[in-house]
Amino acid sequence: MRRPALAFLAGLSLLPAPAAAQDPAYRQFLARTDAAAPPPALAALQPLALDTLQGNARAESRCVPTGIALERLESATAVRVIAQSVRAGQIKNGWTFYGRAAGCPEPFLGHFMAARMADDSLRVFLVNEGETLANPSLMRDMGHLAALAAATVARRANPACDGADLSMGATRIVDRSRLGAYSHGAYFSGSWREAWTFRVCGRRIEVPVAFTADAQGGADYSVEGTAARILD
Repeated sequence: MRRPALAFLAGLSLLPAPAAAQDPAYRQFLARTDAAAPPPALAALQPLALDTLQGNARAESRCVPTGIALERLESATAVRVIAQSVRAGQIKNGWTFYGRAAGCPEPFLGHFMAARMADDSLRVFLVNEGETLANPSLMRDMGHLAALAAATVARRANPACDGADLSMGATRIVDRSRLGAYSHGAYFSGSWREAWTFRVCGRRIEVPVAFTADAQGGADYSVEGTAARILD
């Protein structure tokens, strides 16, 4: 459960960014997409999310959860990778949600993305552990920078650390400032800060990251590598 993967995102379309949220044609695209592919019931996503977590846990020889409670299903149509992939005909729509795993000693809150594929099947992917205001496209765009900052701190503490075992841990929201309305999976104004945790060479390292929303459903971002710190 500790190695969320965004690999599937890399295979989806990379078209130009969508128009600004104020653009009438873009608003029509969002409404049309949501009408054609409305959100699934959480009950339909529950076995897929549990299977995803169980598969990850078995692969990493971790405690295998026996259940999962889902919450906060939200549209992700404005998330860049979803909008692009809908336009490319690869998927019909996408959503995000959270799931709390049960049956293991350690609590686990997963942040998931679901996609209605072109053939109408549903697929569920674990995006990350913990809470975040960054949508899956943002996490894909800057995750490697945060990981590099964590590896740099680990090597500074132990020059023999090669970073081969680096994995992402939990994320948390630190603060937010004048965030605009949340629409279809994205903020279009405001800023926020998060702390992302990584595990590498026996250390747990926290990396501060900052985001400033743009008008297109994305955000400018920065990794505060000099403020990264070893937690244990």
